[in-house]
Amino acid sequence: MGWRGVALLAAAGGLYSAVGAAFAWHSCRVVFNRHPPLRLHALRRLLLVTRPLGISWRLLTAPLRSLPDVYVIGEARCGTTTLAALLRDRLGMAGPFTPWVHPLADNKESFYFAGHYWRVVLPALYRLCFPLRVSRWFHRVVLRRPFLVFDGCASHLSASWTPALLKRVTPAPLIIVCLREPVSQHISWWQLEQSSDAWAKSMGLGDKYLSAPSRIRYPPATLREAIDLSRAPDVKARWHVADGLGAGVFPILPEWAAPFPNGQLSAFDRMGRYADSIGRWLAHFDEGRFLFVALDELSADPQKVLRRIAERLGLPTDGLECSLPAPKLNASGAGSLQPDDALLSELGAYYRPHNERLFKLIGRDLGWHSDQRYWWYRT
Repeated sequence: MGWRGVALLAAAGGLYSAVGAAFAWHSCRVVFNRHPPLRLHALRRLLLVTRPLGISWRLLTAPLRSLPDVYVIGEARCGTTTLAALLRDRLGMAGPFTPWVHPLADNKESFYFAGHYWRVVLPALYRLCFPLRVSRWFHRVVLRRPFLVFDGCASHLSASWTPALLKRVTPAPLIIVCLREPVSQHISWWQLEQSSDAWAKSMGLGDKYLSAPSRIRYPPATLREAIDLSRAPDVKARWHVADGLGAGVFPILPEWAAPFPNGQLSAFDRMGRYADSIGRWLAHFDEGRFLFVALDELSADPQKVLRRIAERLGLPTDGLECSLPAPKLNASGAGSLQPDDALLSELGAYYRPHNERLFKLIGRDLGWHSDQRYWWYRT
């Protein structure tokens, strides 16, 4: 190898190290809500679950890339991961690049407008997450097959700045909204976040969490504390400011807003009020652009859900029948994190009117209030 080859390898190594270190530092603060650790082994472990070279290459080639035809939105634990797998495996759609090495996020979730890319949310750079436009041309012209692209970010539903930004780049997409009974969603998400926190500690990221002004009283120790935090006046004030972020031209989210105002565990109350979140999307996209999918129906009859999606997209519906159930991806068990019945009853009473507003908004009753599994609506 000549000196030019050595120089090229050195440059590539330097780029990998620089981008990787910057992304790892940023991720500690925004994704894990912690101060970056000073221990090199912790940063090295974090670097191993990110894709610095992929990020760099896609930043350079962003203008040459496609944009999504379909968005799969819906809060965490509402079936977005399962539906994304079905879109890829059964309908042959292409998913986004994710900066994380994670089997359930790969080709499913870009995390772009959640601020994972150094909090940059500039619409013009959103293309970096998707396949090259030549791929679309090759499928349509050479293979004579449709080539559709989707992004399956759960956080897009309640992130109030997202609809306005997506409207700028994709004015007429299909928007699939995944819905789950809100109390069971809260339980499941709390359990998953506790597992994620344990994983972060296992990588050596420690317990030095961000404090004010980036985070207020964070993290909550129990689900009840998390619910109370999400309703606290100072956290609500942050959400109110966040509601206006999508109106102007802003390339970078403030640190307190990414990925959710005051951090993930401050979002429970916002997540459960689906009608409010959908209303913000309807302010930017026509009602005809939406398709609503309940987790219960996705689990019970995935082929019926896929047929509805295929018909909306003008795709062939032959061959979608299958005896296999929908893959239950990203599942979590109850374990010892099940909240007390009193809290569940309180949440059921709180969300009942919000659910009724949702049913009226989407034009159908999802049956949550009469379902035997959701006993908290009958106490």
